[in-house]
Amino acid sequence: MQPTERGLGHAIVIGSSIAGLLSARVLAPHFDKVLVLEREQLPEGPEARKSVPQGQHVHALLEAGMRTLEGLFPGLVQELVAGGADLVDLARDAAWLQSGSWKVRYESGLQSILASRPFLEWKVRNRVATLPNVEVRQGYGVVELVTDASRQRVTGVKVQGPDGEQVLEGALVVDASGRGSRAPQWLEVLGYGRPEEEQMGIDLGYTSRFYERPAGFDDWKILVLNGRAPEAKRSGFISNVEGGRWIVSLNGYFGDHPPTDEAGFLEFARGLPRPDIYEYIRNAKPLTQPVTHKIPSSRWLHYEKLARMPEGFVLLGDSVCALNPVFGQGLTVVSLAAKLLGEAVARARTSPGGLHRGLAHGYQKELSKLVGLCWSLTTTMDLAHPETRGKRPPGLKAVLWTLQNMVDLTSLDARSCHAFYEVLHMRKGAEGLLQPAFAASLLRYSLKSLFVPREQRANLTTLPRAPGQGRSPGGAGPVVDAA
Repeated sequence: MQPTERGLGHAIVIGSSIAGLLSARVLAPHFDKVLVLEREQLPEGPEARKSVPQGQHVHALLEAGMRTLEGLFPGLVQELVAGGADLVDLARDAAWLQSGSWKVRYESGLQSILASRPFLEWKVRNRVATLPNVEVRQGYGVVELVTDASRQRVTGVKVQGPDGEQVLEGALVVDASGRGSRAPQWLEVLGYGRPEEEQMGIDLGYTSRFYERPAGFDDWKILVLNGRAPEAKRSGFISNVEGGRWIVSLNGYFGDHPPTDEAGFLEFARGLPRPDIYEYIRNAKPLTQPVTHKIPSSRWLHYEKLARMPEGFVLLGDSVCALNPVFGQGLTVVSLAAKLLGEAVARARTSPGGLHRGLAHGYQKELSKLVGLCWSLTTTMDLAHPETRGKRPPGLKAVLWTLQNMVDLTSLDARSCHAFYEVLHMRKGAEGLLQPAFAASLLRYSLKSLFVPREQRANLTTLPRAPGQGRSPGGAGPVVDAA
């Protein structure tokens, strides 16, 4: 498709989940038309989708992701809140047992949104639908990439749709189709080879259901229970979501998966590192039946390491890297990856080669830097379990010891906790943990850990209250004293 004076011609996005929708949004200012291809029929409201099985489970949108979405869709945060989502300060509003010790609670200024994945996706999809040059076509599956005669540039896709098989042309094709992406096979057929695949085998299963949120409850807005590895292989979450509901997700590694029957779900909750979630939900009113999703491994396809990439083709989201969802960074990484794509296309428009001289490979390399920090952090934590199947880097034992000390330090020291949160929320990169004040505090604490028992230097037992919080009026769960 030849570009016109209005833009760069046509762009094609494969997949209409969050990654695909955000890709369409950042491409819309640069292309005459952006065509989003979706294999299934989309719901009209905030309903779970069969092709997004993880959508029925707890999700987190960290500060960097929330601010990116607000930048792409001004007023979206206010719209989400008006629809019942919670705008929270996670340091204040989260009660978080991480690796066996409670995070200190304080006012941080780091904001996040608590909402269900279907509700968030629906709101984003509605915003994208208002863009005049974006079209979402439902019932279209991509069969293969189409290239020029030299196979050096992707010029479109062959699709199977309601009208049979056809070729759709595009100056740029974005693969946002998720874990089911067929890009490795497509590139191999075209002579580019398959990307190196890095995996961490975790055999994770998580089961979730919605409950009615008790009236007047204000002990916390999200509760996370994650025990210390390798002894603890279970974790659990309760999060406020729209509709006056809680979403409760229970997780287990290495085949220890939460059941879907009523008694089994509760019993699994009681077997978490602490009984808090069980105590909160055992008398709460369930609104849905439990549903399960299983993830055998987290994985990273290293497209940036291919010797070459066809121009006019880029990938993002789970098509590239599917992180362990327990750590809650997926939506934020996708948001930042889409922003990165928009910036890359904007630069390409003013470069001599345009879209087709280095954009594809350059984008994958930039994306790998964004993905790398999150992958390193989450897989290192997973490798604390000896059952985890994956490459163990040298010095792992020392790294895990240091990470555990950092987690324990953040159970009592708000300044150190804030440095950790700034990296977690992707406000800063890994350099945020190398600041002199934080590094000095961690060094002193690590030395202390050699002589002082853990229970005497970290909050392992007492669920902390938010600053200025009184006793809960709701009576929905245990009431404890602050740390």
